[in-house]
Amino acid sequence: MKRRAYLRTVGLAVPGLLLSGWASSQAAVRPVPLVVRDLTARDDEAASLRAGVELGLDDVARVAQAQQTSVVVHRTTDAAAAADASSTMAVQVVVTLEDDRHPVHGTISSGPRIYTCPLVEWRPDAWSVASPLSARRGPVSSLDWHPTLDTPEAIALTTRFARRTGVPMDEAAWRGWMAVKVAVDVALRAEAGEDDLLALRVDGHKGVPLRFSEDGHLIQPACAMVNGRAVFGPAVDHDLFADAD
Repeated sequence: MKRRAYLRTVGLAVPGLLLSGWASSQAAVRPVPLVVRDLTARDDEAASLRAGVELGLDDVARVAQAQQTSVVVHRTTDAAAAADASSTMAVQVVVTLEDDRHPVHGTISSGPRIYTCPLVEWRPDAWSVASPLSARRGPVSSLDWHPTLDTPEAIALTTRFARRTGVPMDEAAWRGWMAVKVAVDVALRAEAGEDDLLALRVDGHKGVPLRFSEDGHLIQPACAMVNGRAVFGPAVDHDLFADAD
């Protein structure tokens, strides 16, 4: 883990959002580059995912403004174009329902890819805000998010999303929102000289700080339905599932 003496903890809050990470002791002067790679699916789940991304972009733009910087977003649906756009080590938000194995232009270096779906396998530059498929094993299905969650943090987030879109915040929407938040946090850390994603701690409005597992997924509480309402379970360390396979 590489942390330098001039790094300080940052906690910037806007209603319903807390972005915390590492930044230089002086306000950033360079824009934070972010590539949003959107796929072409147009079904309801994809629309919900995109709506979450848009809420996340609005949130982090306000946080960046408070930090006297800006988030420059490059949007594309083409993987090669995304690689070209991220040649400056920009972080990619990959808006997709299924792991596309992230084909990468071989001559272009790029920053981490923050996926909105479970990863099929671990890759060094791939990180996902979704629980892995292995974490969904068992007699009771689980979700990363559900609109009936009634903790204060969850209610605040789902209310903001509903006011913006007119529909409840489902799992796909939460993943889109969370992916943008994580991606910008990662970009801020890179700007400050910190590249250890395993040291990252983020607030996903789940009551506990979320962190990445070595398999590239967030260690996070999932929710299950109990008497028609969603409740959070304990956070699952996905590496345990990998060790058992």
